[in-house]
Amino acid sequence: MNYEKRTRKAIEYLERKNLPALLIKNPSNIFYLTGLLDIEGLLVIDHSELHLFVPELYYQECIDSPSCKRGISIQTYKPGTFLKFMGRYRKTAFIDTELTYSGLVALGKKHGLKFVPVPNFLKDKRMLKDKEEIKLIRKALDINVRVFRQAGRMIRCGMTENEMAGEILCLIRKYGGRKEAFEPIVAAGVNSAYPHHKSGRNAIEKGRPVVVDAGVDFGGYKSDLTRTFFPAGPDKRFSVLYKILKEVHERTMDFIKPGKTGKEIHDYAYGLLRKKGLDKYFIHGLGHGVGIDVHEKPVLNSKSRDIIQKGCVFTVEPGIYVPHLGGVRIEDMVIMD
Repeated sequence: MNYEKRTRKAIEYLERKNLPALLIKNPSNIFYLTGLLDIEGLLVIDHSELHLFVPELYYQECIDSPSCKRGISIQTYKPGTFLKFMGRYRKTAFIDTELTYSGLVALGKKHGLKFVPVPNFLKDKRMLKDKEEIKLIRKALDINVRVFRQAGRMIRCGMTENEMAGEILCLIRKYGGRKEAFEPIVAAGVNSAYPHHKSGRNAIEKGRPVVVDAGVDFGGYKSDLTRTFFPAGPDKRFSVLYKILKEVHERTMDFIKPGKTGKEIHDYAYGLLRKKGLDKYFIHGLGHGVGIDVHEKPVLNSKSRDIIQKGCVFTVEPGIYVPHLGGVRIEDMVIMD
């Protein structure tokens, strides 16, 4: 990964805004800029160097990392030492979605420091993946596909949602994933009408859908897929719904082209469902970006102005959710490389 180039972009932002330094807390942004994965700490970027303050339990891991050799100054976090260090800057920017403004203002008044909120400009930088990032995402996706292929062989009537979720967790690691990208969703029967259902003891039934949503983390980068299974085959109602959804999904995938906005793509899928009288059962955005986090830019929904371009990685996940009956969803990933 070209971490130096990423850091340079952050420094250029500071230069344009006439800001001496930037304070970052989000572990995903720290990973993006340093290559240090799942590290909790405070990263300070000024016009010449990166300074990372970490709890003592992360210190040895950080200094043993190759990142240390790229000019990152790593120190154990101690409140007094950190505040004294921050006193070298006349003001410090912070990403307004990462830290509490009121808390920083109070801290600044007490210690004579000035903090300035800025929008999360790194999310725009992270929207366009480089070749190394795409390579890791493809690996995560390959493992994800393999997991679902095996899950389809294992799923059976009488099995509980929790049992299936447990099998998926085991498969992710068995096939080489670092961990799951998020807690797997296994929604059986009427629960399949809930897009973010929490897996429980509900049993899988013949003819009823089982919506399985799971992702893989490989090297810090994520994948995200959803499949709808029908052990012993779907009943007539769900057979019709699934056939419609599959067509909507395929036509939408064909519609996607560079230059289209997230809104255009979402509205296209929504329009196809409206022609079938099913638009009221499509209750979420069509998709989202995937990378270090499982939800990034670009966003595909009715308000999105994000423009699809080379380097974007995102999901397409139309769904039909009928209250008190059940739902179906198909989710695949698009990699614009």
